Amino acid sequence: MQITQQYLKEIFSYQDGDLFWKVDRRKVKVGQKAGRRKSNGYCEIRLDGKLQGTHRLIFLLFHGFLPQIIDHIDGNPSNNRIENLREASHAQNMRNSIRPKNNTSGFKGVYFDKRINKWVSQCVKDKQKFYLGAFENIHDAADVVIKFRELNHKEFARHN
Repeated sequence: MQITQQYLKEIFSYQDGDLFWKVDRRKVKVGQKAGRRKSNGYCEIRLDGKLQGTHRLIFLLFHGFLPQIIDHIDGNPSNNRIENLREASHAQNMRNSIRPKNNTSGFKGVYFDKRINKWVSQCVKDKQKFYLGAFENIHDAADVVIKFRELNHKEFARHN
């Protein structure tokens, strides 16, 4: 069955990033919060036997269409407020990703190169990696990456 905006309006009410059931279902009562939070922070709802991302249902409920990718503007997958959700391409979604866990510099796009004993800045744009320079000072390296992101990634720029 195709999930539609009208169907969602019939079975859910929205409040502050959460969906609540408007109808009794098998193990669900009217007014009960729908879904659960997964270990990765994303929320999901079982709807007609299939798990659905809560953020996707909320986007469809408000906008009437479902893009391939929905970006959480603040990077928090648990924050499903409609103001925090936007349509994005895969590249835009990656630009807005958080700093990788294996990053040791504390700055996205900056690493220490032991061979040259300097902080190196790099960033990706349109599937191409850009070398932005090597610096004695970590903050100089971070500033260059931030300026590059702001210029090229625009509203999808996430610095850490």
